[in-house]
Amino acid sequence: MAVARTARLLATEPLAARGRRLRWELASPDEPFGFVGGQYLIFDTGGVREDGRAIKRAYSLVSPDENQRQVETLVYEVAGGLGSPRLMALTPGAELSFSGPWGKFLPEDSQPRTTLLVASDNGITAALGLLNGRAFRPQLPSAQLIWLCDPTLAFVSVEDLRGALPGGGERFTHFHLAPPNTAARTAQFPALRGELLAGCAPDSVFLSGDGALLGSLREAMIAAGWPEHTLRSELFFNNPQKKAAA
Repeated sequence: MAVARTARLLATEPLAARGRRLRWELASPDEPFGFVGGQYLIFDTGGVREDGRAIKRAYSLVSPDENQRQVETLVYEVAGGLGSPRLMALTPGAELSFSGPWGKFLPEDSQPRTTLLVASDNGITAALGLLNGRAFRPQLPSAQLIWLCDPTLAFVSVEDLRGALPGGGERFTHFHLAPPNTAARTAQFPALRGELLAGCAPDSVFLSGDGALLGSLREAMIAAGWPEHTLRSELFFNNPQKKAAA
């Protein structure tokens, strides 16, 4: 059973047009968050649905896991969303209940290996958290990060993201993608699959973001001979096993 704790907002910083960086500490500041790079927290936003259920949302921890006293999350405001606008409006001193850390978007071990990370849209937060984890550090020299998104909808600019990546984003590539849930994006899938798979043979693969796109990519990788146990996924939306959340 999930144990609820309380996080206090220390600082908030705007990012791009619809994004915000939030820095948190525990209401009991001597207690560690206890997270590993690649994990997330589930926040109770304080809102309530019409059926009386609390509005809760998951946010990846993007800050390095050396610091267990303070953590950072990135929030993208979903138009008409029930959760993200509440977090965007928070001011320092606000407190939210949360559970976690959760998630298995983690490296198998701390051994060096070639790694491909493909993130779409807000799935970049899971990739950023993973890259900032101590366990992933041996894989950094041979890690390739690819971000698929429409820059006009992104909550962090491509250049700001590049500057925030370990090593200055030396092995970082951005592909312009049509907006989610559009025919234009679906039409891009075949070409993207071919582009991403061409000459690519990493030891492990991490996929985070749009389940429709990444599910298609995962199936293509398995068909091309990648062992399933080398592929890890964190689907933020269009997850066939979950209802969409905003």
